[in-house]
Amino acid sequence: MNLPSQTKRNTLSLTIIILVLSWVGIYLLLEQQLKKSIHEEFQRISNGTENLFKINVENNKIELGFKLDRIVAAEGLAKAIAESDYEQINFIVTPYYENLKLTQKAVNILTFRSIDGVTLFRAHKPEYFGDKLNEKRALILDTNSLHRSFCGFEVGNLEMTFRITKPIFYNNMYVGNVELGISPTNFLQELGSIFKTDIGIAVDKSQLAVLLDKTATKIDDKLMLIRGNENLKNYFLQKDDADQISYKVDMNIPLQNHLSQTMGYLVVGFDISSIVKKDTEFMHRLFFIIAVMMLILVVVLQQAFSKILKYFSKQVYIDHLTGLLNRHALNDALFSKQSKVLILSNIKEFSLLNELYGVDAGNEILINVAEIFRNFADENGFDAYRISSDEFVLLKKEDSFDEEGYYRVVEKIQSKINSLKILLHGVDEAIGVEIYSGIAFDHAHSLEDAQMAIKKAKKESLSCMTYSKKVDTKEQSQTVMKVKRTIKYALEHKNVLPFFQPITDRGGKIVKYEALMRMVEFDGGEKRVLYPNEFLSIAMNSGLYIKMAKDLLEESLAFFAKREEKVSVNFLPNDFFNQSIMDALMSGIEMFDSPARIVVEITEQEGVENFGRLLRVVKKLRAMGVLIAIDDFGSGYANYVHILEIKPDYLKIDGSLVRNILTDTNSKILVKSIIRFAQELNITTVAEYVENEEIFELLKEYGVDEFQGYYFGRPVDLINKN
Repeated sequence: MNLPSQTKRNTLSLTIIILVLSWVGIYLLLEQQLKKSIHEEFQRISNGTENLFKINVENNKIELGFKLDRIVAAEGLAKAIAESDYEQINFIVTPYYENLKLTQKAVNILTFRSIDGVTLFRAHKPEYFGDKLNEKRALILDTNSLHRSFCGFEVGNLEMTFRITKPIFYNNMYVGNVELGISPTNFLQELGSIFKTDIGIAVDKSQLAVLLDKTATKIDDKLMLIRGNENLKNYFLQKDDADQISYKVDMNIPLQNHLSQTMGYLVVGFDISSIVKKDTEFMHRLFFIIAVMMLILVVVLQQAFSKILKYFSKQVYIDHLTGLLNRHALNDALFSKQSKVLILSNIKEFSLLNELYGVDAGNEILINVAEIFRNFADENGFDAYRISSDEFVLLKKEDSFDEEGYYRVVEKIQSKINSLKILLHGVDEAIGVEIYSGIAFDHAHSLEDAQMAIKKAKKESLSCMTYSKKVDTKEQSQTVMKVKRTIKYALEHKNVLPFFQPITDRGGKIVKYEALMRMVEFDGGEKRVLYPNEFLSIAMNSGLYIKMAKDLLEESLAFFAKREEKVSVNFLPNDFFNQSIMDALMSGIEMFDSPARIVVEITEQEGVENFGRLLRVVKKLRAMGVLIAIDDFGSGYANYVHILEIKPDYLKIDGSLVRNILTDTNSKILVKSIIRFAQELNITTVAEYVENEEIFELLKEYGVDEFQGYYFGRPVDLINKN
């Protein structure tokens, strides 16, 4: 069996969607991992730069501090500082400074100051002497006030420098200090060469001199780049417009003064374009490999899944006995909106064949019939299905419907089936098979339509019928459902009522009433009385009759227990076998002062399955004193033999005989015969359907004892009449 095309398409579409979503997900994941990898690489460089920068600063601090200590300890320098002897200071310091510059070219400040802050000597500008410092130097002020060494980054008129100060003592007295400044160029260049980065320095713009401010590069509203190459400058000049994925900058390394105040930041720029290119190429290669592997895996899985799906579809969509498609497959085929011709067939009296020859023989018949349907479907462009025990379907897509043409198609398949002779083990003769068929042209409802057509065909003993509105039983089913709802509602709201019709003697005096079942409904506020022909058969077929009969019996007996007249209640033969109804009757009898005021009418019904059992119940009731009447005598089961066995108190002559008695000779003969028969057995006769005085007088002449009909009164609701 091939998988249904819709299932194939759905499976393929789902596979493609899952594959594409998986590729997108993997690509996004790899892209995220790429960015993460690039960030981690840059962070590693940045962290390494920061650590090495701190180490370089610390090493320079130690080395320069040691060299500054040697200068301060030079013989005669402390005395020259104390005496403000410029010539002597120059003589002592200059050799040291020249030697220092040979090893530390980045040293650009070496200044000696007196105790009151007057610059005594600048080795980097020996011609400068005697002026007091106009700018405030926190390092110097703190050294002067605290008489100890400090170091840290400071921003001067020209640039940021790393400065170290030392106090100078003469004869244990503080006489001044020395300040050494070194440009960060030395260890910045070293950092750049090691990590292949661009190194710069950013400071708060408020700390810059006017000239320097004009030559610096703006970073943001507060910071300016005062040192850095063209890469860093271009980054900050173009960062709002340029794609920054291939160039990263880190500004998380603070440059602090001796008071741990941040004076600026070390700016680390890293051109990661090569890393981005390398990682991107790797990501694309990896994605391609994964995509190809996934595609191969999907193809393999698709093949495996198709085989699995085909296997399970066979379990779900194939009838295991015949190999034809089953009801599930038909439902899927009918789900589409395409118009189709559906031919439904079932085997005549298949259940009887099963009973006669057994289930195995029945299966053999089904297999043979299925083979004919399969071959016929292949030859004529149909799909063949077995949808239940002996029901087969031929289905074909069709845009227009030619009824006569499809009648001929059905005749062909029926001819093939009718010619089938099946030989079964243990059966001497070959078994012949015939089928009924129903044709429908529709899409979603074609099966239901064909079922109604075949039902009508069976009812009219036809071999085939096409669905039309005439055979549609939906409306009838809707009516049945409506009546069932009405009955249930009436039972819940006590609207199943007894109406009572009077029965008179020959003088016209009412001697008893017959309880007749009626049902009341309110349609749009209007009260409407329903008669038994409108609901009784539906009530009996739907299991609601027992409750209705029981309620009617209880109300009727309870009402007449307090009156003087007799009451006649109707029983179907099977009512005598229902415990609930008989319990209600027994309870009602106990309320009467005399059971003889209760007449049980046995209403005519075709055939009595267990007349002996019925007779035993009737005899028990007669022994209790209850009177027995045979209703509708002259039709149905109520024959003369049964009358002799039951020995009723009343015979009610069938109304169809009374209604036509004035004009129909046969009715007159039968009525006279029944009256004579009853008189011989001393049975009281009751005539129903006495519609006028003429019928009344004629029946009296014939010898009828009691009368019932519209001439004496219609059935009325005595219980609720007030």
